[in-house]
Amino acid sequence: MKKFLFLLLFFLHNAAFASLNDVFIADIKYDWINKSEVEKEAIIEEIRDIMFETPVVKQKDFKSQFKDRLKDKNRLENYIAASAGYKEFKGNNISAFYYKKMKNIYMYALQDKKDVTKAYYYDTLGHLRYVDFNYGEYPDYPYYAIQYRISGQPVSAIFYASKECQYMFKPDGEFEGVWYKHNLYNTKSKIILKRTTY
Repeated sequence: MKKFLFLLLFFLHNAAFASLNDVFIADIKYDWINKSEVEKEAIIEEIRDIMFETPVVKQKDFKSQFKDRLKDKNRLENYIAASAGYKEFKGNNISAFYYKKMKNIYMYALQDKKDVTKAYYYDTLGHLRYVDFNYGEYPDYPYYAIQYRISGQPVSAIFYASKECQYMFKPDGEFEGVWYKHNLYNTKSKIILKRTTY
C-alpha cells in the first residue's frame, strides 16, 4: 500500500510540473476557452509541426492526375442519393453540403470505400471542384487532410482531433481557428463562425 501511495504521489507531482513540450495530440480534449495563450500556442505549434513538416505547395498536373474523376459519370444518381441523406451509396461514402436555410444541395462529396485516402467534391452538375488528401490513421482520430482545388492550388489544411474538434489552417500554416461542434473559435476564444452540422 505504501508503495502504491508513493507511486501515486510521484506521478501526481510529475504531472503538476509537466512542461509545455509535453502536450501530446492524442491527449487533446476540448477545453480551448479555458486554456492560456501559451497553452493554445503550444497545441497549434505541435499540430503545425505534424501537418507542415513538408510545405504544402501547388500540385502540378493535378487535372491529368484525376482525369477519370473530372466529371461524375453517375451525377444524377449520386446527387439524388446525397439529397436524400444517404451516407453510403454504390461503394462510396457520400455526403451533401447545403447553403444555410436551403433545401437543395450545392455540392456533394464521394469517397471510394476501397481508397479512403481521398475524397472528391462535385458541384451539382457533377464537375470535380476539390480533392481532399487524408493522412494518418484515417478514419481513426487523430488524422489530417489537405484540400486542393482542381487547379492543384491548396485551399486548406484541417487537423481532426476528434469528431467534435478540428483545427483549421491555411495552406501556408497560418492558424485560422478551432471548430468545436457548431462553433469556430479563434485564439482569443471568440466564436468567429457557426455551422449547422459537424
